[in-house]
Amino acid sequence: MFMRGTSSDAADDDTVVARLRTGDRRALGTLWDRYAHLLYGVGIKYLKDAERAKDTVAELFAVLPELLRRHQVEHFRPWVHTVMRNRCLMVLRSERPGRSLDLERVDIPGHDEAGEALLREAGLQRLENAIAQLNADQRTCIEAFHLRRMSYAQVAALTGHDVEQVRSHLQNGRRNLRLILLRHADQNDR
Repeated sequence: MFMRGTSSDAADDDTVVARLRTGDRRALGTLWDRYAHLLYGVGIKYLKDAERAKDTVAELFAVLPELLRRHQVEHFRPWVHTVMRNRCLMVLRSERPGRSLDLERVDIPGHDEAGEALLREAGLQRLENAIAQLNADQRTCIEAFHLRRMSYAQVAALTGHDVEQVRSHLQNGRRNLRLILLRHADQNDR
C-alpha cells in the first residue's frame, strides 16, 4: 500500500501541486507515489503503530486537495511533512485527553466502576478549581488548548496574543496548575 509507484510524471512538485489545485486527480496519485512512503515513516515515528500510521497518511491524502486550495505552499515536501507530523500529534493528543496536563491518574485496586467514576469526578473538580485560580491569560489559553482542543494558531486568534505568547501562557499555566494541585494534595495529607 505504501510502496512507491512507478509514476512517469517528471514534473516538479510545484507543477504537480498546481495541477492538483485545478482538480487534476492524477496529480494526487503522483504526490502519493512520491510521498506516501515518507509520510508513513513520519507516522511510524510518532504513532508507533503501522495501521494508525497508514490510516493517518490515507486521511491526509483524502483532504490534501482541499488543504492545498486553502494554503499557499512554497515548498511542498517540508510543508507536507509538517502537516503529517501535526496530524500525528493531534491523533496522540486525542487518544490521551488530560495527559498533556501531566495529571496523576488515581488507580486504587478493588474499587468498582462507580468508585472510580467518583474519584475521576473529584480529580476533575480539583482540576477545574485549579484552572479557576490561574490568571486570566493562562486560564484562557489552558481552556482553549487543552479543553476545547484548539491549535496554537486558533488560541492566538482567540486571545489576540502571538503564538509565542500563547506557548508561554500554556507553559506557565501548566506549571502553575501542577503547583496548585500539589499544594492542594499537601493540604489534604495533613
